[in-house]
Amino acid sequence: MKKILVVEDNPTNMKLFTDILEYKNYSVTKNFDGEQAYNTLLKESFDLMILDIQLPKLDGFSLLKKLKEEKIDYPKTVVVSAFAMDKDKQSAKMLGCENYLTKPIDIMNFMATVEKLTK
Repeated sequence: MKKILVVEDNPTNMKLFTDILEYKNYSVTKNFDGEQAYNTLLKESFDLMILDIQLPKLDGFSLLKKLKEEKIDYPKTVVVSAFAMDKDKQSAKMLGCENYLTKPIDIMNFMATVEKLTK
C-alpha cells in the first residue's frame, strides 16, 4: 500500500483529501502544520506528500527549503494551494515539486496526479 503524507491545516480540505485517498486504498498520514510535517519526515518515509502552502508554524515553502538545506530525503511533492500566482508555481518547481494544483481541487485531476506520481 502506497503511503501519502497530507499536510493541510484546513479541516474540510483535510477530510476531502483523506476520504478520496483512503477510498482509493492509499495509507494516509495527516499533519496539520509544517513543523509537524518536518518531524514526521524525519521518522517516516512516504511515496508522496500533498502539501498546502499556507500552514501554521512553518509554511509549505519554508518546509521544503528546510528539508533541502538539511539534505533530508523527502517524497515527491504536490503543492495544493488557493494561490494560483505564477511566482508561487515557479517557487514550487524550483523547490522540486512535481505538480501544483489550485484549490478548490478538481477531484479527477487530483487523483490522476496522485496515481501518476505513485506508480
